[in-house]
Amino acid sequence: MTDPYVYSPGRFRVALTLVVATLALIFVGGLVTSTHSGLSVPDWPLSYGRLMPPMVGGILFEHGHRMVATGVGMLTILTVVVFRRDPRAWIRRASWGALALVVVQGVLGGLTVLYKLPKPISIAHGTLAQTFFCLTVALAVWTSPAWRSTGVPAAPDRPSHVPLPHIALLLFLTLFVQLVLGAVVRHTGHAIEFHIVNAGLLLLWIGWVFHRLNGTHAQDLTLWRTALGLAAVYFLQVSLGVITLLSFTVSGWQLRPMAVVLWTTGHVMVGALLLGFSVMLLLLAWRRFSGTFTSNRVKDYMALTKPGISVMAAVTALAGFLLGSPGVLDGARLGHTAFGVLLVSSGACALNMLFERDVDALMRRTESRPLPARRLFPGEALFVGVLLLVGGMVYLAGFVNGLTAVVAGLTASVYLYVYTPLKKITALNTVFGAVAGALPPVMGWTAAAGRFEPGAWALFAILFFWQFPHFFSLAWLYRDDYARAGLSMLPVKEIDGKRTARRIVGLTVALLVASFLPLLAPLVGPAYAVSAGLMGGGLLVLGFLFSQDRSTTRARRLFLASVVYLPVLLGILVIDGVRWSV
Repeated sequence: MTDPYVYSPGRFRVALTLVVATLALIFVGGLVTSTHSGLSVPDWPLSYGRLMPPMVGGILFEHGHRMVATGVGMLTILTVVVFRRDPRAWIRRASWGALALVVVQGVLGGLTVLYKLPKPISIAHGTLAQTFFCLTVALAVWTSPAWRSTGVPAAPDRPSHVPLPHIALLLFLTLFVQLVLGAVVRHTGHAIEFHIVNAGLLLLWIGWVFHRLNGTHAQDLTLWRTALGLAAVYFLQVSLGVITLLSFTVSGWQLRPMAVVLWTTGHVMVGALLLGFSVMLLLLAWRRFSGTFTSNRVKDYMALTKPGISVMAAVTALAGFLLGSPGVLDGARLGHTAFGVLLVSSGACALNMLFERDVDALMRRTESRPLPARRLFPGEALFVGVLLLVGGMVYLAGFVNGLTAVVAGLTASVYLYVYTPLKKITALNTVFGAVAGALPPVMGWTAAAGRFEPGAWALFAILFFWQFPHFFSLAWLYRDDYARAGLSMLPVKEIDGKRTARRIVGLTVALLVASFLPLLAPLVGPAYAVSAGLMGGGLLVLGFLFSQDRSTTRARRLFLASVVYLPVLLGILVIDGVRWSV
């Protein structure tokens, strides 16, 4: 990043003032919610048709909130004006972004009044406030003396270590989720258990930050001071949270109403302050370790997740959801399922690439992947993999259901701890790989129906048997590569390929039979049966031709046909299944 940094005390002070003013606004906004004063003024943008109504009762909090918000808006305009002289174009764009956010925030605030405090808009209003606060903190950091002091790049970390910027990013994301959960708790009374568990995760991440600082960055005083400030605010925040919780739940802890309001609102404001410290740590760590999040690195992170496989897992899960949905389709749950499965699959693929990095280095097909090519460190892959896998399971448990999260965890376990190590031991590894690959549609089904049903196992059977002609043809094409890496694949263990061909033909017949199972569920009608018969027959012919002439050309045709077969069959299955159920 080109960074013609010139320290300007004026810009820094304006940015710092905006941070303090926004923090005050969050506190005053919290008072409105804590005192239930949100509808004390029924109109907007004026208050009782006036610029200054009598400041009594709840009007004091609601109209006071509007006055402070107006002040923050004016300060944001001043920031844009002052920052127009900053030589860094991205800083100037960020200041305009802050102005756009404050306008949107004002509109959301008005909608909460006009529509009588709808919960989705109220939660969005609270969340956007934190987002705006993060941006004001970022503006202050980018113009601060600390930005200059961290401008000298640090020495590269050890390959086995998760880089500090990654840990800081994890901390920031967890904190942001924590504040969203806090907004949900305040406005709905739900999700308090997730809020408490997430607070425990934050303590782990903070401990990880200090472990990394102590191990490899002991001399970096700026990062140390930021981390110490963050830790101090964390313990203050936990203390406020405990007091707030006790005041609501434990007899004998009831405080006077105004005291409860102040403790609760203080908890909201200190939470924002904690988030601000995490933004500081993230930006300064990023600055210190420049190159951590470059566009090429992000592309490598994407490659780490094997996007083709991960997207296909999400697509098959969607098919399972659509076919397993009883009655009216739940569109929101459908989206949550696809996203959660995508996260889990991406995390499992990243960890698989980490476990197999030495093998990948020996194969021409995979030697240019990020880890064997040494463009990423193992510690980074571990971080990305665990974050996506665990995050996906938590997401599925929170937004879909526990059964689907359990099936997702089982799928990842079979893939990582059975299939992956067995690849070096026995050709039976393919069976276990097929089990893992066949479970995503089952996840989709359990997400929709909440239980296992015959239709889910019909989809499992199709996905299971499909993988044998698909993978054996691929393994035949790259058998020299697999042999070079010492992997125990069937085409590697025989020279003439006769057993491989027999397995392909036999298991393609099994696939053809399995493709008719949805008729027994019953999920589909005759139109699907005809399509499945024709497509399965075509795949079987290609398998038979390969068995007669085990050439590269015929193996490639079979592989490409298998790639087309699955999405087309699932598409027909879903379309006919939806039509059949109407």
